[in-house]
Amino acid sequence: MKPYAESCDQNREPILDVIGPLLADRSAVLEIGSGTGQHAVFFARRLPHLTWYASDRRENHAGIRMWLEEAGLPNLRGPLALDVSADPWPELAVDAVFSANTVHIMHWPGVEALFRGVGALLPAGGRFLLYGPFNR
Repeated sequence: MKPYAESCDQNREPILDVIGPLLADRSAVLEIGSGTGQHAVFFARRLPHLTWYASDRRENHAGIRMWLEEAGLPNLRGPLALDVSADPWPELAVDAVFSANTVHIMHWPGVEALFRGVGALLPAGGRFLLYGPFNR
């Protein structure tokens, strides 16, 4: 069965309102922790100028693949195998990285690995867009 997270449907428009303008001049995005794949499909559909790479740990790939295959979007790639603490990062030419609802469930060394990996992957001027339940 295709996975579904109601929170993805609830937060996708508010997230798009913020990231859309920030990605207007970008060409390729790596999404870290694509989860169900719902955000990847939604954002790739609404931001067709971008190549959107979905990624997650291998155990989530079957569900992500269901969403991606059903959508059949030409600008949507993946899922790529990425465990920020263990896997070597994919070698991609991206100018933005997006992640939603990931760091609050990672252990601290994973958060540190995420930031190291993003820093190594993005070129100068690249954008890292991070969404989650943060304290103010």
